[in-house]
Amino acid sequence: MKKKYQSEALMVNHQSAESLFRLGEISEAEMKEYDEMCLVQEPEESYHAELSAEPEQRQSPLTLSFGN
Repeated sequence: MKKKYQSEALMVNHQSAESLFRLGEISEAEMKEYDEMCLVQEPEESYHAELSAEPEQRQSPLTLSFGN
């Protein structure tokens, strides 16, 4: 899944935090705070609605759309 950032500045901030996390300089809890601050939060309803849809109504995650 591609990450969606709230702004370009927060994208740079988050990427720096990811580097620090990989180096062990910040904790997992601190990284989660950066996630909450920098990433666009998807509404949970859409995820649950997708799960409750009938199988024939769900879009396959492998379906590609070319704008046709």
